[in-house]
Amino acid sequence: MKYQDTLNAIYAQLDRLGDLPVFSATVNRIRQVSSSRQSDAMALAMAVMKDANLSIKLLKIANTSSYNRSGGQISAVSRAVVLIGFERIHNLCVTLKLIESFRDEQPGTGVEQLLISAFLNASLARELAAAAGALDIEETYICGLLYGLGEIIVAFTLPDTYSEMLRLRERAKDSWPRIQLQQLGGHFSDIGQDLAQSWGFPKSVVQAMDPLTADQLRGSGRLNHRLAAGCHDLLELLYCRDTAGELEYGNLMGDLADAARQPVEALDRHISEAFRQVCDLADEYGLQHRLVSPQLSLSDDPARDEMTRKLAYYVRSREARNPAPLPEEPVEEKPSVNQTRLMERQLHHLQRMNEMIAAPTSAGSILEAAVSAIAEASALERVAFCQLGVNGQELKARITAGDGQEVLKAFFQLHRQMPGALLFFRILEKRMTLLVPDSEEPGWQERLPEPFLQGVEPKGFIVAPLVVKDRVLGLMYADKGEVVEDQEFKVFNQFLMQARLGLEMLQSRH
Repeated sequence: MKYQDTLNAIYAQLDRLGDLPVFSATVNRIRQVSSSRQSDAMALAMAVMKDANLSIKLLKIANTSSYNRSGGQISAVSRAVVLIGFERIHNLCVTLKLIESFRDEQPGTGVEQLLISAFLNASLARELAAAAGALDIEETYICGLLYGLGEIIVAFTLPDTYSEMLRLRERAKDSWPRIQLQQLGGHFSDIGQDLAQSWGFPKSVVQAMDPLTADQLRGSGRLNHRLAAGCHDLLELLYCRDTAGELEYGNLMGDLADAARQPVEALDRHISEAFRQVCDLADEYGLQHRLVSPQLSLSDDPARDEMTRKLAYYVRSREARNPAPLPEEPVEEKPSVNQTRLMERQLHHLQRMNEMIAAPTSAGSILEAAVSAIAEASALERVAFCQLGVNGQELKARITAGDGQEVLKAFFQLHRQMPGALLFFRILEKRMTLLVPDSEEPGWQERLPEPFLQGVEPKGFIVAPLVVKDRVLGLMYADKGEVVEDQEFKVFNQFLMQARLGLEMLQSRH
């Protein structure tokens, strides 16, 4: 039960602090455009340009030596897209938004250090995947980036608990996994998987975050786990976080060399390249270089000490040449009267759902509360929960809310073989959220089912699977007659997670 209490506390804190920008509508839009074979560079550039801050950051990164070999100034996002590439643009957006989400919220918990490690882990895993000849090195990058997500989330939402865990680790009486189990009721990987799944990351990425579920993977999925886990442990050693002496440098380097199909001595070049990339990011975001630099120390392993020394020297020399700029002051926008009213409703519904989760209730009540909350606390106009039939071949609207909900009830009586139904069953199978901010944008009219467009007539809509303990119950749908904005997607996602948490708690009680 302690693990469920931990999850409940994490979700409650995320509700209070606000949903994370990394899972914003912008990033989802970029993911969808970048993964479509029908999209071109201009379509992806336009998706990026809808986030002004993201556009500026990407242009600055495109002008670094990592990407701009010619030295000419790159001032157009479309050119940056061509130069960097579709998949890497998506992953850079996730990285930049991840830093934006966490870096200033909890300054005393070491979250910035964990973010640096996450980006290093991702960069190094991708370098080694490329050396191994992997076909999808960008998925390796995401696996590396999210491998430590659980620890970042705990440090961000439960800083007191995390500080106590670090104190216990420093004492070196118990192993780090055992401390996690004692303090949280589960491991960081459990929490990371829970959140990554609810945020719509692919199942192969979620499984690669934990050694037990990674055993089910084969081929590239198995390689992603080996690289993400191995690079993570190597960084634990280089940053002197392995206080209990559970890791051994030579063995880790040997395992990584084997996974990457490289001689051990060739790994130095890949590690140096990963540190160079993270220094570029630190320069851009004004992160302190001391967070990037490993600590100089003497151990029983001269090879490890030499690697630490070389990396520390490189990072400090970079800092001397490029001192970090002062962070820009954020401009605070005053919410409108309508936004204030919706925020008040959101808080009311969150409190109501938290009370329902804490007290015995029914699954139907939880789902009805979530559907009502999305409809009343956002500008989304119609909302529906559609239940998946026991045979997995039928989807029926069971709970609806908002103006024009009868249209949703009429359309969502789907059988898998019906025209226009396959899209929704594929969303359930892939367990991926589909966000279409504007169905009238080029490309969507051809890709979306005609019976759906004609029968429901949405302009912007969101579809997300509801998965409870690896069982797909159905999907949550919401739309409006205008473009779906980031705030509306945030509210939708927030109450979807609340519903999922409530149903999991209900199952645990039973």
